[in-house]
Amino acid sequence: MKMLRLKMVKTYVESTGYIAIDITNIVESLANKYKLDNGLAYVFTPEKKCSVTMIEYEPELLADLEEFMKRLKCVELGTCDALIGKSVVIPIHSGKPFLGTFKRIVFIDTSNIAGEKSVVIVFEGVFKDN
Repeated sequence: MKMLRLKMVKTYVESTGYIAIDITNIVESLANKYKLDNGLAYVFTPEKKCSVTMIEYEPELLADLEEFMKRLKCVELGTCDALIGKSVVIPIHSGKPFLGTFKRIVFIDTSNIAGEKSVVIVFEGVFKDN
């Protein structure tokens, strides 16, 4: 009988500050490393002025987001992470994030501080046996 299990992983992304980073491959790589076959990945960042979202990622994403955030004045107020969100839940099917054609999991850092930023991923589901 297959049982549901949980696995929590803390990983880091290297940020230059004020950047959007596609972390889809990190989530997929860790799902494969821990052998999650089918289930969910909860992707969260506890970092101040950082967010995790799912979006149609393209190279000019940050420029578009920057204009949007300036209009909302959330960078000055430090509320961008509250508006964008701190986490997403992604279905995992056959070891791969089930995102749709152009969707990507994106870590957004609206601070001007470079360095390692933490991302916590909790995998829940059916794992392949060792």
